[in-house]
Amino acid sequence: LADLSNMDLRTEVLGQKIDWPVFCSPTAMTRLFHHEGELAVARAAHEHRTMYSLSSLSTTSIEEVGSATTGPKCFQLYIHKDRGMSWDFIERCKEAEFSAICLTVDTLVAGNREKDLYTGMVIPPKFSLNSLFSFATHPSWSLNYLLRRKFELANVAGKISEGTGKLTSVVGYMNSQFDRSITWKDAAEAINRWGKPFAIKGVMSVEDAKRAVDIGASAVMISNHGGRQLDGSTAPFDQLGPIVDAVGDQIEVIVDGGVRRGTHVLKALAMGATACMIGRGYLYAVAAGGYAGVDRALTRLREEIERDMVLMGCSSLQQLDRSKLHC
Repeated sequence: LADLSNMDLRTEVLGQKIDWPVFCSPTAMTRLFHHEGELAVARAAHEHRTMYSLSSLSTTSIEEVGSATTGPKCFQLYIHKDRGMSWDFIERCKEAEFSAICLTVDTLVAGNREKDLYTGMVIPPKFSLNSLFSFATHPSWSLNYLLRRKFELANVAGKISEGTGKLTSVVGYMNSQFDRSITWKDAAEAINRWGKPFAIKGVMSVEDAKRAVDIGASAVMISNHGGRQLDGSTAPFDQLGPIVDAVGDQIEVIVDGGVRRGTHVLKALAMGATACMIGRGYLYAVAAGGYAGVDRALTRLREEIERDMVLMGCSSLQQLDRSKLHC
């Protein structure tokens, strides 16, 4: 009997006020899923008054996404061996008025992505004997690929041939282009170059969370890269409690991965998370229906959160704490 007629899901993350505590993770090559790609997701996120994150390996450029919406946007940075290009990403984000940057630190090399190896997937996609059946049984996708804008890694086009003019596998690109020598010093330099809210993505230990605080990061994103790097990695939620207890009063703690339901979001917030991110949740949706698919997925997830809040007897996020974990 707590008067739940008015629900307040608003929060602030990475310096941005958003209407509810979920935003879109960076995912590479979104145009593989639908020809509208990153723009569909960015526009849907804006419509739902939340933040969109763009991958370094996107198929739509920083500039195009920057001009597509006025909503909050985060850029996901991979540090390449070409440091000049990596630092140029930061300058381009400033020009495109991005709100924040997150540095991914758990993908210095690609995980053993067996399905990619089995299918022979390359970027840009190519027709071959192995892929012919798949292209033939997905005519709409194939026609869009053939007749619409060129498929390429838009942020590195004209700078790196791999993934644009030269075929490469995703694993091959990561292993040949990403810099394995990066250290906390490089992360600190990126923070200083950016000068606005900055997150370290891929943190899974208390020790690394403390180091992120020490170098001046605004947030840590607890993430195991969707379980696609180390097959035995623990789930982000399992690491959440210890990290919140250690640094939650000094830095924002964001959960990336494993969020499928509204209750998953609420459990993370009750444990002390600032917000949650979703990746697969919108990728399946954009594959099914472009912008309309993402719009529907975000609507459904928000409806679940609101309904579950009522069932828990809470009208605002501030009322969530660990006592609510077993409601």
